[in-house]
Amino acid sequence: MGDGLMSNLNYEDDDLDTEEETSSGNASNDLVKQLRKANKQKEKELAELQAKMGELSKAQRERAIKDVLEARGVNKKISSFIPQDLDPTEESLSKWLEDNADVFGIQAPESNQNNVDPAQAAAYTKMNQAVNNGLTSDSSDDIMKRLMSAETPEQLQEVMRLSGL
Repeated sequence: MGDGLMSNLNYEDDDLDTEEETSSGNASNDLVKQLRKANKQKEKELAELQAKMGELSKAQRERAIKDVLEARGVNKKISSFIPQDLDPTEESLSKWLEDNADVFGIQAPESNQNNVDPAQAAAYTKMNQAVNNGLTSDSSDDIMKRLMSAETPEQLQEVMRLSGL
């Protein structure tokens, strides 16, 4: 009988253990649910942040490309043909544009070693021509003195002929 009694005791102990596991199991089950809920919330926040970062990166890339195209005087519609994996730096975009200039009909910028603005160069040339062909303040003062000092009509005509008047 001792054997049967012993087995009953073990059986009752098992029931007690099950009840303890069930009550602690509910607590751990609630904890797991809370952790899963927190994890889902974090995953959702991470996805939102990644989406925002992607949008900002895209906007930054588009802006960088637009700036380089405008600086080079290239139609901004070409930006749709620029590969997505191309680094949007001025150097890499300039190289890509030079490599594909013939495809898009882009003229390569002329290398201007002294970096003079063409409008300024034209204005400088015009001023030089005015000085060379026209009257400067010194020469006009000199002509005026000679005109005033002329005593005969022949001298006056000679001054006018020499000065180009």
